[in-house]
Amino acid sequence: MGPHAKRRKVSKVEEITFDHTARQQFLTGFRKRKQQRIKHAQEIAEQKAREIKREERRRIREERTAEFQRAMEEHKKQLKRLNDENTDSETSGSGSEDEGDEWEGFEEPPAVDYEAEYIDEDKYTTVTVEEMDPTREGLLKSQAEEDSEEEVQTSKSEADLQSKQAAEKTKKKASDTKPKKKKKKFRYESKEERKLARAKERMSRARKAQARRER
Repeated sequence: MGPHAKRRKVSKVEEITFDHTARQQFLTGFRKRKQQRIKHAQEIAEQKAREIKREERRRIREERTAEFQRAMEEHKKQLKRLNDENTDSETSGSGSEDEGDEWEGFEEPPAVDYEAEYIDEDKYTTVTVEEMDPTREGLLKSQAEEDSEEEVQTSKSEADLQSKQAAEKTKKKASDTKPKKKKKKFRYESKEERKLARAKERMSRARKAQARRER
């Protein structure tokens, strides 16, 4: 007998188990995973926006501080220059003062008296501008002129009103003189009259129908 064949050692395969719940979650979780990705992207974008705003605020603060420093330096230079000028003026001309010309007041403006005409198609207007007298007599005179103008306007308006009233009265009289239309009196029909009218209507309809048939 020949030698026995050596048997190869075969390692046992571990048991493979299938998780049905995980499979179900994978198959039904596409929308959920998509929403998670969108939310994650939004969070990253918000974080970047916050960082950009922070950098912008820092840059603005630095620019403002630099501008403030420049303004302070310029202000100090101006103060120093003014102090130097004041000291020079006090030392050089402390006792000499210039005498100015005597002020004689404001010059009187020229008189404002003129007339202007404005023509626009059918309208014609004349505007008169006169100088006003500031004294008491001048004010009283202007007030009297205004009162007279108001009286003229009121008299014109009263005359117009009277003419309108007269025209309305004449119109009313003319309407009253027109002959009035006579109203037709309503008369109730008796039963016999109604029967006679119905019979006439039936006869006329019958004649018309017969004429149509003969055609």
